[in-house]
Amino acid sequence: MIVKEALASGRLTVRGAVRELAEAATDAGTTSDALALAAALAQPWAGAVLSGADTVEQLESNLAAAELEPDKELLERLDVIREDPAAYWQTRAGLPWN
Repeated sequence: MIVKEALASGRLTVRGAVRELAEAATDAGTTSDALALAAALAQPWAGAVLSGADTVEQLESNLAAAELEPDKELLERLDVIREDPAAYWQTRAGLPWN
């Protein structure tokens, strides 16, 4: 399976400011985007995870995910930011660039 929206159209980056993700990333010594990508990569069904980086800086930050191995406790901590797929796609459809 290919994970296309791993950073939820930027909502799981510093720009998106999801408090729970930002706090978990700080505690893990990384960035929000790297932790979100690492969490996606940790899923056994994820064959490929696309970052959608637009700049060299974003790519460098995203690549830090390859070095992270989030443990079960950290992954469970991120469960609070799960979003119903239908709600996610409805929000995404309302973004100005759609």
